[in-house]
Amino acid sequence: MYFGFSLLNPRKERSLFVFLRVDSTDITYIIECAQKGDELPFTTFFDHTFQKLKSKLLSLTKSVDDSQEVFIISMQKFWDRFVINQEEPPHNSIGYIFMMCKNAWLMQKRNKANTMVSIEDIYVDENAMQSAMKSSGSDSTIVNEDHKLMKHRALVEALNSLSLKCKSLIENELDSNQQLKDLQEEFGYNNYQALVQAKYNCKKRLVRKVYEIISKQQENQKTTM
Repeated sequence: MYFGFSLLNPRKERSLFVFLRVDSTDITYIIECAQKGDELPFTTFFDHTFQKLKSKLLSLTKSVDDSQEVFIISMQKFWDRFVINQEEPPHNSIGYIFMMCKNAWLMQKRNKANTMVSIEDIYVDENAMQSAMKSSGSDSTIVNEDHKLMKHRALVEALNSLSLKCKSLIENELDSNQQLKDLQEEFGYNNYQALVQAKYNCKKRLVRKVYEIISKQQENQKTTM
């Protein structure tokens, strides 16, 4: 799913909403269309929601680029959760998306303040990781002692398995001296939105790889016990 903006012509975007007869709050209908392969209502909802939240996002981030970035990231997560995973959609979808944007902005600021990569920086769920490790049948004391070391090894291996482009996009989040937009020309992206999506997809790939490595480590532990 590619998310694009129609920021320069909000009047045209509103007319499309009227043409489709889709109310911005009818998120169930919009999601059902996307699940059936008709992405136009969702794309229109995407643009409509950004226009609704634009002033709040600018107030939050103080930057047009950062506003677009956190919005795109949040909408990607929204798409994954409600279109792909088919979870129950929120009653107030626009308010929900704004809270996602606030969380994404806080996470982004926190990540840039860190000096090293951690599992938390790539949004791996700590509780899920703990549960996965305990399910291997290891003694709880050993699990607690080995937990951080296993995560660190898995993250290092997962990072090394990524392409140079993906590694650079992820490491950019931790470099306060370099803006993400600086990498747009270097990596040949035609627009900023495509760059933000590429970064988000790289993070998802990294998270999946970390879980794969953790699972493999657990299987190896079982065979040696």
